[in-house]
Amino acid sequence: MYSLVHIRPFVVLGMLLLFGSAQRTAAQRHRDPCQLLTDAEVRMVQGQTPAHRIPSEQPAGSFRFTQCFYRTQELSSSVSVALGIPLMDSKRSGPRDYWRAQFKREDREEREESDEKKNEPRRLAGLGDEAFWVGDPFTGALYVLRGEIFLRVSVGGSPDQAQKIKRARTLALYALKRLDTGGSAARSR
Repeated sequence: MYSLVHIRPFVVLGMLLLFGSAQRTAAQRHRDPCQLLTDAEVRMVQGQTPAHRIPSEQPAGSFRFTQCFYRTQELSSSVSVALGIPLMDSKRSGPRDYWRAQFKREDREEREESDEKKNEPRRLAGLGDEAFWVGDPFTGALYVLRGEIFLRVSVGGSPDQAQKIKRARTLALYALKRLDTGGSAARSR
C-alpha cells in the first residue's frame, strides 16, 4: 500500500500539468484571431456587425498563419485578421524572419522595380514594435509586429486609402489589447 508521502509527488505533478494546460488554453485563446475583435468593435469601425467568423489556417513553413474572416452582411465591409505565430518546436522565429524579408529595405532590394513602386510598404508609427501599411486603395493590409508575433488587419469598404488605414489601425489597436505575445515587453503605444 502506498503512503501519502509516495502519492503526494504525483498529485503535485498532476496539479502542475493541469495548471500549465489551463494557461496554454488561455494563451491559445488570446492567439485566436477570431477572439481578437468583438462584434461591437467591428460594427463601430465598419458600420456592420459580423454575421459570421470564419477561421482558417494556412501553411506558412516556419510559422503558423491563422486567420479569421469577420464576414458582414455586405461582403465589402468584411474584415480579415491574421496572426503569424512561431512554431513551438522552432529555435528560430519564423514570423520575425518573414517580417525582415518583407519590410527591411536591404532584404527587399532584389525585388523587381515595378513591384517595389506598386506595393511599397509605408511605415506607421505608434503600433506594436513596428508597423507597415502595404497595398493600394483597393487592396491593402496593416501589418504590426509585436514580440515574436505579427498581426495583419485588412478592411473592406471605401477605396479611400487614408480611410482604410485609419479603420485598420483602429481595429489593430483593439486586437493588440487582447493579443498574447508570450510575455513580450513591447506593447502597443
